[in-house]
This record gives sequence, structure tokens and C-alpha cells, in this order.
Amino acid sequence: MNIVFLLIAIFGFILTTVLFLRKNVNKLPQQFLASFYFIFSLYNLQTYIITDGLLTQFKWFYFWPLFLYSIITVPVYFYFKTVMEDKFTWKWKYILLFIPFILSIIDVTIVFSKPTSYYNQIVENAITFPKERFNAQYGLLSLNEHYSLRHLWQLIYLLSLLPLLRRFLDINPNEKLKVILNRWLILFYIALTLMAFITLFFGIERMLGLNTLNISTTSLYSLQIILFLVLLLISIAPLYFPSILYGFPKNQLLVSSSISNDTNSIKRIYGLDNQELNNSLTIIEQQGAFLKPGFNLKACAELLHVPPYHTAYFFYQTKGISFTTYRNNIRVEKAKQLINSGFLESNDLYTLISACGFSSKSDFEKTFERLSNINVVEYISTA
Repeated sequence: MNIVFLLIAIFGFILTTVLFLRKNVNKLPQQFLASFYFIFSLYNLQTYIITDGLLTQFKWFYFWPLFLYSIITVPVYFYFKTVMEDKFTWKWKYILLFIPFILSIIDVTIVFSKPTSYYNQIVENAITFPKERFNAQYGLLSLNEHYSLRHLWQLIYLLSLLPLLRRFLDINPNEKLKVILNRWLILFYIALTLMAFITLFFGIERMLGLNTLNISTTSLYSLQIILFLVLLLISIAPLYFPSILYGFPKNQLLVSSSISNDTNSIKRIYGLDNQELNNSLTIIEQQGAFLKPGFNLKACAELLHVPPYHTAYFFYQTKGISFTTYRNNIRVEKAKQLINSGFLESNDLYTLISACGFSSKSDFEKTFERLSNINVVEYISTA
């Protein structure tokens, strides 16, 4: 089963890289999510090294990541808050999130301030008795107490998000992108909560023992299998929701009070509200991309660096029309400009059709008449 930790770490590091480097429509929550996956992957990699007996080759990798693991609650909490409130505002009460981190920094400092032999002894014990490594006393706390505290914090803060999450799920639940976002948030939330609960249970079990908790070895093994599956689910779930790699469009609920206090305002449209995309679209239009033959939704999405369904949603929510109608309006207006400027005096109709990006004469004539409420021949005659 140790290989599972290695697979989880590999998937996690790949996700971290993609989330940090890929251009997306909502950057801040993606950065929080990437930070979580980095810490998550690092922990699973270290667990694999320890449980597979490789620690003798990587002694330097044993102790210092403790302060990173203790901060894992922070990016998770901020990710959910930023996605649901569509912004991030620092509040001084968030300092409480960092209590496990502060304690780990103190203990890391204590350990490294002692003679090297102290650190080496901790590592040697972890190599010789890997299952007993949680009993090691670092400074203020033992490893198991650090382990239990950070997962207790994760569980507490996830549970504190539940009322906000439930209200957020009710916002336009039938819209296509919102359905995807809701499913992702539910799955991610449940998986993280299960992870926090099971790992906290293991921490308590190590403190009190099987006999005190009246837990059988078989039940403990079953929980370990469930934990493996949950960790694996967290690492591969984004493959089922590739949209999150691009970021979900910002919603138009700009403040949490809208979700908390105004039941009417939460029914506003959930959609794209991204100035960067509008700026990119303007540049694409100025470059004449819409007038090129074969320029379709997929080609436009590639230039905007977002998935096609995000692009389609963008046009409906910000322009009120489909991509095809938007593109054809540009082409018809270009045709009118050319006709009015005397283009046909030195060129034939087919040259005009090609210059405006249409694939055929019939397509041009039908589109022109539908959007202009006038036959193209009549328009030419009156120009």
C-alpha cells in the first residue's frame, strides 16, 4: 500500500504545477488550491519515503517540512472562502488559523537549536521504528500532538464553512458552470472533511491506545483503507473536473453579506465578470481574427486561454448572445463597411464574402439578411 502515497504525491505535484502555471480566469483561488496540493503532495511523498524504508537516504527530508504541514488548513480555508465570496479580504481573526503553524515554528526552532545529535537521534528512531515516530518529543509538543492539532484545526474550520457552503450551493444551481462548480466543491469538501476526521482519529488513537477506545485491529485497518482511498480521491478528483485547472468564472455576488443576509440578491446571475477577458477579446477583434475563415468557438477559446464552454458562457453572460451571433455580427458589419466604401467597384461578390470570413455565398446571404433585415442585393443597390 505504500506505493499509493507515491502515486498521490506524483498526481499532486502535477496538479500543483498546472494550477500555478496555467492561465486561468480567476487566479487567486487557483493559487490557494495549488498551495494546498503542494503541501498535500509533499506530505504524501515524505510518508512514502518513511514507510518504504528510504529515510536512511533522505535524512535531511524528515523534520523541516513540519511547519509546512501545519499550515495546510490555511490554503484550504482561503480557497473555499475566495471561491464562495468571490474575493479575499484579510481579517485579523484569521491569525487563529496559524496557531498550529506558530507552534510548529517554535518546535522546529527548538530542535535545530539543540546539538546535531538530538536531531539525528529523532531521525534514527524514525528509521528503526517508523510506526513509533509519532511519539518523539520535539519541544512544546510531540509529533503526534502536532499531527492531531493540525487535523483538528482543519476539521474545525471546514465545519465552520458548512453554512456558507450550503447557501452558496443554492445560488443558481441549474446553470451549467454552477452545476460543475457545486459538484467539485461538494466532493472536495467531503473528501477533506473525511481526511481530517480519520487522521484526527488516528492521532487520538495513538494517544489513548486501542484498548482505551475499544477499537479492534480490523476496524483500524478498515479506516486506513478508507483513508488511502480518500487521499487518492483528493489527488485525482481534478481530472474529473478539468474546469478547475482554468479557474471558475467570478460570480457577481461580490460580498459575503449578499450570501448571508440578502436572499433575493443571491439569485443574481452567476457568470463571468472578468475585465481581462474583455480586454483580450478587444485585441482579438482588432487583429481581425473574427474575419478569418473557420474561426470558431474553439479557436476563440484558445486565444482567450479558457475552455470552450467557459468562452460560450462568457458571450452569453457578458454580451447576451452566442459566440456565433457575435462573430456573424462582426462579419456582417465588415461587409457593410466594405460595400459602403465602394469595395465592389473593383472586386466581385465572392471576394467580399471571403474578406468577411464566410465560407459560402448562401451562408453569407442568409446571415446578412437575418442580422440586417434586408437582402444583401437590396443593400448593395442602395449603398
